[in-house]
Amino acid sequence: MQRLKGYCGILAWQTGIGYLLLWGVTYWALADGAAVFSQSGVCHADSAQVLFYWACDPAEPIEILASVVNFALTTTVWAPIFVAAATVEPDAVIIAVPIVAVHVFGLPLGILVLIRLLARAFDAVRALRGRIRHGITSRRQTPRAPVGCCDPAQPAPT
Repeated sequence: MQRLKGYCGILAWQTGIGYLLLWGVTYWALADGAAVFSQSGVCHADSAQVLFYWACDPAEPIEILASVVNFALTTTVWAPIFVAAATVEPDAVIIAVPIVAVHVFGLPLGILVLIRLLARAFDAVRALRGRIRHGITSRRQTPRAPVGCCDPAQPAPT
C-alpha cells in the first residue's frame, strides 16, 4: 500500500509541475514567442482565421518548440473556444474532453505543488535563520572540549 501511495504522490507532483510549466510556456509564448518565431526565418503565423498558431518548416528544430507552444496555446488560451465548439459540434468533443481533463486535474494539483514548494522554501529560510542565530550564540556560550578527551588511540576503560 505504501508503494501505491508513493506512486500516486509522484503522479500528483508530476501533474502539478506539468500544469505550472504549461502556463509558463503559454506566458512565454504570448510575451516573447512572436519575437523568437518571427526572427527565426523559418516560422510564420498560421493562416487560421480565428485561432493563432505558429507554423514552421518541419525540417527545422524550432518546429519542436512551435509544437509545444501550439499545444500550450490550445490547452490554455484557446480552451474556451474548443469547449464552446463542443457544445455545437459533436466532433469537437474529442478535443474538448482532454482539455477539460487537463484543467480539472491540473489546476488543483498545480495549486498543491505551488503551496508545498512555497512551504518548503519558507521552512528552509526559517531553519537557516535559526541555524544562523543559534550558531552565533552557541559559539559564544559553549566551551570547547579538551583535545585529548576523545583520542581514539587510548584504550577503552574496562
